[in-house]
Amino acid sequence: MENNFRKRTIIGGMILIITGLIMLLIQTKEPQVKNSNKPTIKIGVIYPMSGDGAIYGIAAKDTTTMFFDEFNKQDRRFNYEIIFEDNQLKLPLTAMLANRLIQVNKVDVLVTCLSNFGAVVSPIAENYKTLHFSVATDPTVANGFYNFMASSNIEGEVKLLYDTLLKHNARKVDIVVVNATGPISMVNYFKDIVAQEKGLKINNTYSVNANEKDFRILISKIKNNNPDYVILMLAMPTIDIFLKQYKENNANIPVTGIETFTYLQNKKLADGMWYIDTAPATDDFAKRYETKTGRNTTDYAEYMDLVLQMITLGYEGTNSTDKVKVAEYVQKYSNGMSTAIGTVSTKTDGIIDGEPILKKVENGKIVDF
Repeated sequence: MENNFRKRTIIGGMILIITGLIMLLIQTKEPQVKNSNKPTIKIGVIYPMSGDGAIYGIAAKDTTTMFFDEFNKQDRRFNYEIIFEDNQLKLPLTAMLANRLIQVNKVDVLVTCLSNFGAVVSPIAENYKTLHFSVATDPTVANGFYNFMASSNIEGEVKLLYDTLLKHNARKVDIVVVNATGPISMVNYFKDIVAQEKGLKINNTYSVNANEKDFRILISKIKNNNPDYVILMLAMPTIDIFLKQYKENNANIPVTGIETFTYLQNKKLADGMWYIDTAPATDDFAKRYETKTGRNTTDYAEYMDLVLQMITLGYEGTNSTDKVKVAEYVQKYSNGMSTAIGTVSTKTDGIIDGEPILKKVENGKIVDF
């Protein structure tokens, strides 16, 4: 019995010590405590957190942590609470999450990415007078007073594609575009330039579904057309499937696009190809992001940083929770700001633009062209 008593005493003491260490560890690692005297701004982020688009959700989460670690070093007027939701790249789920975040979670701001999903959320946000910032390319996403779009200047992207094609002696092209609002808006703008300048001819435009799996017949048609270039306006996972089958069918017509190869999971499928990409991360942001995450590619994390900068600009600048005042402040004072994508210009329609650039793929990596 005495031995049992000693054992229980020793075990009890160890438990107390371990518990004390755990509590100390929790206290030292606990994030900065919110100031209860400050109002809290709730931000609902709807991103793909699983599946094909998970890399963008992970990058957005990492950026949010990085942004507020730095932001909260100074005294701020508000607390900011972030609620992440996984839309799994599904439109109906995106709409459901937006409604739930507004009605149940009572968020002040919504953040989305990719035009299809931003376009679904924009009318919902406008209806409920909820601020909405979307990383997208379709200008319709910014429709309405409460909607903003962090873009890379769609007009600039398309014009850069057109001019670069001419420099590469292209005179006729085929276009393959996914049935999504962003890529379609780019193709329509490209067609307008072609009609005005008449330096290129579009042989054919092929529309495909986002879940398309078999492109062999389409590739055969393109080979028969024999254009100088094929413009691909596809996203994940369709771009990987298309380029894999393109190579398997020995198609050697040069391929290009806008943002297209950034979405590739297997970048080697586009080795040697150039394309137009969004305004890139500044060197400073890219270095800080790599230090924070250990990854040397940002996966558009810079655009999440840009969005958070715009949101906090509006609230801190107005010292108000009035969404009308916040929206007006962002519209007025974001133009010409230095951001994670460099200096931006903000149009009266709520589109916050950076300057697009040329990139290419070499040895499975994206580099400047």
